[in-house]
Amino acid sequence: MIVPAGVYVPFTVDKPLIILGEGYPSVRAQTQNPAVYIRADGVRIQGLKVVGVQKKQEDKFSYYMDLSSRKSHYTLNLPNSGVFVDGDDVVIDDLAVEGAEVGVQVTGSRNFTILNSSFERCDTGLFLQGSDVGWVEGSTFRASGKYGVRIEGSEGIVLAGNLFIDNSAAGVMLKDCAGCLVAGNELIKNWQGIFLWNSSKAEVRDNNLDRNVYYGMVVASGSNNSILNNRATRGGGDLGIRGIGISIQENSSYNLVAGNVLEENLNGLDLTRGAEFNLICYNEISKNSNGIRLDKNENNLLYMNNFRRNLISGYDNASHNFWNASVGNYYDDYRGRDRDGDGIGDDPYWIPKGSSTAVDWRPLMKPFEGEMDLEGAWEDLARYATYSPADDLPYKVENQTIVIGSREPRKLWF
Repeated sequence: MIVPAGVYVPFTVDKPLIILGEGYPSVRAQTQNPAVYIRADGVRIQGLKVVGVQKKQEDKFSYYMDLSSRKSHYTLNLPNSGVFVDGDDVVIDDLAVEGAEVGVQVTGSRNFTILNSSFERCDTGLFLQGSDVGWVEGSTFRASGKYGVRIEGSEGIVLAGNLFIDNSAAGVMLKDCAGCLVAGNELIKNWQGIFLWNSSKAEVRDNNLDRNVYYGMVVASGSNNSILNNRATRGGGDLGIRGIGISIQENSSYNLVAGNVLEENLNGLDLTRGAEFNLICYNEISKNSNGIRLDKNENNLLYMNNFRRNLISGYDNASHNFWNASVGNYYDDYRGRDRDGDGIGDDPYWIPKGSSTAVDWRPLMKPFEGEMDLEGAWEDLARYATYSPADDLPYKVENQTIVIGSREPRKLWF
């Protein structure tokens, strides 16, 4: 079906169709009436412009009061969406949405695809809820009042090669999701770049997070996520403040943070409030106020990271973490000696700031430049991160041995 250039009223697609816009026909949404309502499976829409409706609660109220005598099942909780998808196997290509409360809303759908589309000045560009197996690629999400993309209660969603810029909350929000992939995206000058909230088994890799205001990336109450080969730089953006590159917080556990470049932030990496058993390795951490800041955590392993030109390499407060396994990290302010020439310093590196007695017993003499061995790193986490909260506190360090209460000293690393 070919739709020629022109301005159209909202319409519903209730059968499998291919709808191709010619010359960018424009469809205008109305209050609680999407410009395009897709109710069928197997629909493809390409080359449309959608002019949305922003949230106006008084208009919604008038709308429902007008319909209440005839359709009492209506509620006030649906956003004004430009396109509403309630079908499987839907493809949206080359769509331009502007000014909607939600640009595209996908609810309870499976196997949907959004390609080469733009979302400008929406409250939320794309909202996915209870949907599985989806692909969003080559699209731009700009100047959203809240989120570029908001995904809730969904699995197997892929966001690849998109641009998120100037969004007022997060460029990408994943809440209560599992098994999603966020790869190769540009996230620039958002309030937060990527936010994983109570989500698991996500792979977040090869993204460029630049000049995001508060956080380049956040993992909160999340587990078993892989954060790989991202760049989180210049936190704080152009506002004259310093943001955080990557933050692991709120009891997050068993997350892998490896191969990332964290540069020119307040904290390159931040672990706070009960984070445990996270593996931090093979990262390049440079020109931050604090390379890594840990606060009130335990059993996190940090090793084979390179710390260069940070104001303070590390901050470890009220925590019980491990800064080395068979090897430690490279610190450009380390002044110890390597008498046997094995590449590992004979003198410990005391983590400069914090209230705990955190020590890297095996600092590297040269920056780590080898291949990543992630399987071996997970084994090291299990082997070395062995602090038990049942141990008496406070503890102290004597002759490279932790002494806990009145117990006999035990050797940490051998």
